[in-house]
Amino acid sequence: MNPDDWTISRRQWLFSALALASMGADDPAQDPRLAAIRARARKAEMQGFDESMSAHYVAIGDTSEKFRTEALSVCEAVAADYFKTFKDKGFELTWPKEKMVVVVLLGPKSYAAYEGAFIDEAIGGHFDLEANQLVMFDFRGPGANPKAPIPEQDNTLALVHETVHQLTFNSGLLGLKADVPKCISEGLATYAETWAPRRKQKMGERNRRRLLGLELASRQGVKWIPTAQLIAEDKWLDDEPTIQIAYAESWLLVSKLLNSSARLPRFRDYLAALRGKPDPSRRIEIATEHLGDLEKLDKEIRVGR
Repeated sequence: MNPDDWTISRRQWLFSALALASMGADDPAQDPRLAAIRARARKAEMQGFDESMSAHYVAIGDTSEKFRTEALSVCEAVAADYFKTFKDKGFELTWPKEKMVVVVLLGPKSYAAYEGAFIDEAIGGHFDLEANQLVMFDFRGPGANPKAPIPEQDNTLALVHETVHQLTFNSGLLGLKADVPKCISEGLATYAETWAPRRKQKMGERNRRRLLGLELASRQGVKWIPTAQLIAEDKWLDDEPTIQIAYAESWLLVSKLLNSSARLPRFRDYLAALRGKPDPSRRIEIATEHLGDLEKLDKEIRVGR
């Protein structure tokens, strides 16, 4: 692995170890969530599923103990910065009572077997909202794209993005059972994905990768998606022609809401309203009630990007 992307300082590692010790010993064999994952692996004829634990996570998968441990170190470091970043912005967050589950797989081939379907190369993992588990794989493992320029960097980017998804739905920022517009959940993940351990990049910095996606989409003639439409329909972030611009706009939207002193309190209220599980048909009504005129917000985002 690339030390610049993955290595966590000895101080951070010792902190995690001490935190784990203070929580007492957990028994993975008694965790029904892990039992379900092992059963799924057996059904897919996968072998070698073992576990590793840290203070707030348990990892399970067919990869090496070294890779699982390093992945958990990244998760813990991301989580620490996530809590600081969002608490500093006035959000009330709490650690989940149970360790969060991370399925760590050997490579793209294992990921496809575990998911039971063909996996597009652009997918680097996902947060399974229904099962409440993060699933990721080593981009260098069996089935890897030999032309991938920097697979270690892909490992980090995918893991950070999905770790933040898991954190938002398990810390009280978003509701696991609530109807959350995909542009909001993805906007939060892309807001935080600028984080990197060694390069001292922080969450919330300018996301050049998403801006490049926006520029590329514009060159291809893909039209800007009005904010109201982005909130109302998740399809923009799923359909191939609009994925790049929709993710970029989601980042711009959430960045605007988090970094504007005038809009931040309204965004906190908006996320609280979403946790109240309003009717999905009221997406625009709820957004307008808490975020104000969506057309005006859209213009602010377009001008400020």
